[in-house]
Amino acid sequence: MKAGIIGFPQVGKSTLYRAAGQGLAKGTVTAVPVPDPRFDKIVTQVQPKKVTPATVIFEDDIEAVQPSGKMFSQRFLDDARKCDLLLHVVRVFDTPMAPYHDSVDPTRDLDAVEVEMVLTDLSIVENRLERLQKSMTVKNPGSPDYLEKALFTKIHGPLQDGTPIRGMDLDEEEQKIVRNYQFLSGKQCVVAFNVGEGEAAVTPPQVSALMEGLLKKGTQSFTLCATIEEEIAQLEAADQPEFLESMGLAEPAANRMIRAIYDALGLVTFFTAGENETRAWPLARGSSALKAAATIHNDIAKGFIRAEVVSYADYCEHGSLDSAYKANKMRLEGKEYVVQDGDLLHIRNKS
Repeated sequence: MKAGIIGFPQVGKSTLYRAAGQGLAKGTVTAVPVPDPRFDKIVTQVQPKKVTPATVIFEDDIEAVQPSGKMFSQRFLDDARKCDLLLHVVRVFDTPMAPYHDSVDPTRDLDAVEVEMVLTDLSIVENRLERLQKSMTVKNPGSPDYLEKALFTKIHGPLQDGTPIRGMDLDEEEQKIVRNYQFLSGKQCVVAFNVGEGEAAVTPPQVSALMEGLLKKGTQSFTLCATIEEEIAQLEAADQPEFLESMGLAEPAANRMIRAIYDALGLVTFFTAGENETRAWPLARGSSALKAAATIHNDIAKGFIRAEVVSYADYCEHGSLDSAYKANKMRLEGKEYVVQDGDLLHIRNKS
C-alpha cells in the first residue's frame, strides 16, 4: 500500500511525512507500521521471535502541484500514478513562505487540485475514444475495445460535469479497466487539513464543513498541525501521552491518518499468530479465505484445504489461541469464507 503525498508548495507535505514516520523516516520513502492495539495484545501473549505489523508506505518525492500554469508536471503524473492512494495536504495556516495565494482558502486549494485531476483524466478519455473510432474490433461485443468504448462513453459525461471517477458507480469489470489506465481521479484520496498550532485540537468551522462534504462523497479527511505532530514523533513513547494531553490531543495524528488510509482503501486486517512469527496482514474488505491464503503465499493458496479461524473477540475472551481452540471457538472454513476484520487464521494446505 503506497500513499503518495501531494499538494501545493509549502503546505507541510514533508513535515507531515516526517511526523508519519514517527522519527524514523529516512529519504523520501518510508514504511510506517499500522497502529493496532489488537496486534499489540496478540504479540504480548504469543511472544514470537519475529513481529511483522501491517505497514503503509509513504512517498514524499512527488513534485509539488504548481499554483499557476500547468499544475501537474509529467514527473508528478508519473509518480502519482504509481501510488495506491493520494494523500492531499491542504494548507489552513498563515505563512509568508507559500509562493502563491495571499489568503488561506482550503476550499479553493482543494477544488483546484480535484478539478485538475478530473480534467487530466477527461483528456485521456477523449483521446482514447477518438482512437477507438478507428478500431476494427470496437463493434464486436465483448472485445476489449468494445468494453473500453462502453466504459469511456459512460464516464465521459460525468467527468465533463466535474465528477471524479472514484465517485462513479462502476462494476468490477469496469474497475479493472479503470485501474489499467491509472486515472488520478479514480484513485482513492485522503485529505489532510494542516492547521496552525493554535488550532491543533480544534477543527476550524470552515474545515468542518469541508470535511462533512467530503465524507458525503466517500472521501476520508482529518485535521492536524504537522509541525506539532513532528515534535510528538520525535519524543520517546513514554513521554508522548503527557505532551498530547498538554496539547488537548487524544492521540498522534499519524494514527488517525493511517486509519483514514485503511478505510479509504477498503482494508481489513487478519492475523497469523505463530511462535516464529506473528504478523498482521492487510486484506481488501470482502475477500475470501483463499485470497487471504494467497496474501500469505501463493503456494499456500494453491494447496488450500481449510482455514482455521478464531475471531478476535473469542481470542480475547479466552486469552490465547490454545484456550480458544480448547473452548471449541475455532471454526473450519472453506475457500469462499469472507474474512472478517481481526480474524486469526491458520491455513491448512497440501505442502
